[in-house]
Amino acid sequence: MFGEDKIAEQLATARAELSAAAEVQAAAPPEPVTVENEKGRIRITVGTDGRLSELLVSARAIRDGSDDLGPELMRLINEALDKHREHAVTDEPVPDLNALNERFAEMQDRSLRNFAAMSQQISETMAKLQNRAG
Repeated sequence: MFGEDKIAEQLATARAELSAAAEVQAAAPPEPVTVENEKGRIRITVGTDGRLSELLVSARAIRDGSDDLGPELMRLINEALDKHREHAVTDEPVPDLNALNERFAEMQDRSLRNFAAMSQQISETMAKLQNRAG
């Protein structure tokens, strides 16, 4: 039979890994990232959620010409997204939640089999005691 200490050890390990996963997910989001073009006429901010939260285009940038505006907006948006992604990367290892789920399922299956076997043994013991008493 699978020892009680072994089950307790596996559950403690799995719980520690789940706790670590929760801490990684609850970590503070990265700071907003703001970029501007050289002339300061276009400013773009990517928020902590990774979505565009600010897009400011001055009238002077528009007057400079629409041919340059589109490519410059794309360049700045991509730059802001790249910087946001750099800040969002963590060095902390992220536990494999699918593997943890599988381990819990295995432990649960073993526990159910062990409890069923234990219940059977208790029933057999009770039957023997009743036969001796009767």
